[in-house]
Amino acid sequence: MKRLLAVMGSFVLLSACQSAPTGSGGSAGASSKADGSSSGLAASPAAALSPEAQRLIAAAKEKGETELGLSWSSNSMGGPEGVARYQSVFNAMYGTSVKINFTPGPSFPNMAGKIVEEAQAGQKASTDVLIGSDGIYASLLNRNAMEEYDYTKLSPRISGSMVATGNIAVEIYSTMPGVLYNPNAVSQQNIPKRLEDVLNPRWKGKIATDVDGAYFDVVAARPEWGADRMKEFVARLSPNIGGLIRAGEESRISTGEFDLMVLGNTHAVEDRAPGQPLEYTVPDDAASVRFVYLGVPRTSAHPNLAKLFVNMMVSAEGQKALYDVYKTDHYALPGSRTGEQFQALKSRGGSVTEVNVQYDLAHPELAKLIDDVRQILKQK
Repeated sequence: MKRLLAVMGSFVLLSACQSAPTGSGGSAGASSKADGSSSGLAASPAAALSPEAQRLIAAAKEKGETELGLSWSSNSMGGPEGVARYQSVFNAMYGTSVKINFTPGPSFPNMAGKIVEEAQAGQKASTDVLIGSDGIYASLLNRNAMEEYDYTKLSPRISGSMVATGNIAVEIYSTMPGVLYNPNAVSQQNIPKRLEDVLNPRWKGKIATDVDGAYFDVVAARPEWGADRMKEFVARLSPNIGGLIRAGEESRISTGEFDLMVLGNTHAVEDRAPGQPLEYTVPDDAASVRFVYLGVPRTSAHPNLAKLFVNMMVSAEGQKALYDVYKTDHYALPGSRTGEQFQALKSRGGSVTEVNVQYDLAHPELAKLIDDVRQILKQK
């Protein structure tokens, strides 16, 4: 709740700028090509952009930054379709004609490792903006791979509570884990009410889980779990696991290859194709939320445009674009469409555990847990 109040408090400052285009989501009012076929920073930004955003636009122009290179999994943030949408929002917001190039990349952990190696070698980063979960950014804090920067100067929408320890990244969206299921295979009475319900022998070989063990660490942060009990749970779950899948492959539940996914992105259900039999439930003992961040690698080729991209993603238009292509956003930002989902989870009673970089750093046992979970899953 404190996090929610902190973010909402910044909205008071933001509302004074709503009548004009702003660095928090307004269009700069200058024409630009949506396909980004021309490049550069020819147009002037709107006066209502924050002084810091205007400084970055000028710095990008001075440094000759005319394009942005992004690389992450095609299953993240809408993949190529999402990047095309973000390019349009970016250029409309800043009055620019910057081209954003997208290269499909590896998973969060693998890309983070690559960025560290490139920083140590003094090489240009493979992506100008790095996407990663709270756990990923907690592990990057002392690796000298990410630029430290005061993101709160960009926009009143970016509160201090959204910035990772060390000022190395900003929360872009929240995600709530759950048990995904095929309603054609799982009857109403068999929908898991508590997480341990998935240990029932009826699910043997019919459960998928994330190849990187996503979310087990987040749920373990709940008071009734803890790292040791969650590790024991995953070991007991292992015989029921029929396969490992990646984020974005949730359709393998709706096709009938698996009956359940433990644990998965609940927003994947909103993003499913029309008519796909895919639903989710959040067991009472698994109610939690984690955050995904964007930050700028220390050896980014286009650091000024990269920071402007982060600012754009937190803007009202950026959050709308994110939801349109990926069906998630930051639940605590004004205008959020997942805020209702979060409030509905809270209204059931009980607590909803929030896990961010600061939480991860205060609970190092969670990082050890996820390593242990991955070792267990490797045996599948």
